Amino acid sequence: MNVTALLQRILFQNPVLGYNVWSLRRYIQRVAKLVPAGASIVDVGAGECQYKPYFSHARYVSTDWCGTTDHHAYSAGIDYICSADDMPFEDASYDFVLSNQMLEHVRYPERVIAEMSRILKPGGLLFLTAPQTWEEHEVPHDYHRFTQFAMKAYAAEYGFDVLEIKPQGGRFIVIGHFLAWSIPTLFKHHLGSPYGTALGALVFYPFNFSIGLLFLLLDFLDRRKEFTLNYECIFRKKA
Repeated sequence: MNVTALLQRILFQNPVLGYNVWSLRRYIQRVAKLVPAGASIVDVGAGECQYKPYFSHARYVSTDWCGTTDHHAYSAGIDYICSADDMPFEDASYDFVLSNQMLEHVRYPERVIAEMSRILKPGGLLFLTAPQTWEEHEVPHDYHRFTQFAMKAYAAEYGFDVLEIKPQGGRFIVIGHFLAWSIPTLFKHHLGSPYGTALGALVFYPFNFSIGLLFLLLDFLDRRKEFTLNYECIFRKKA
């Protein structure tokens, strides 16, 4: 493991400073257990295919249009380079569909939801996550933020039953995250990513960790969680 990867693990993959990354990995680990061995799953907007290992027991296929970012080079690992609203698959050809933190980067989310419904078999599951609160990223291809009511409306309109929509933390998680990462983000803006981010996080680690831990512990006070980082969804396509 190189130094950058080690820093990423220390700084981001824990619930105190990297609640969003930690929570998304926990979600992926959970939904991967719902996929039987040998079942087919397409990862729409797969990026670097970082979640592929969780589906090693399944027939995993990745898609991405490989044009939303200037700091990742992942096209070589993508099975189908295509738009998320026009995928080269037959109707009802996959048992499962995964779309993780991608929906905010498309101009017309409803078209993507419709396309994922089209390629999913009746009774198949859509695993979907999307942000409610986040800074601009992957610019300029960053267009939307979503509420739980948008997720429910998309599901109803495009032939899905909602099995779950879970908020990723509440207002204290959100506030703590952005307080803890404000200074490292300024380092990133001035020095570039990922080294500026890692330097800022290391220099201010005691402060950032204390802030993150305090607000993580306070989050139990927020019962409604109507102000959250992301929504984690599971939809079932109607027969």
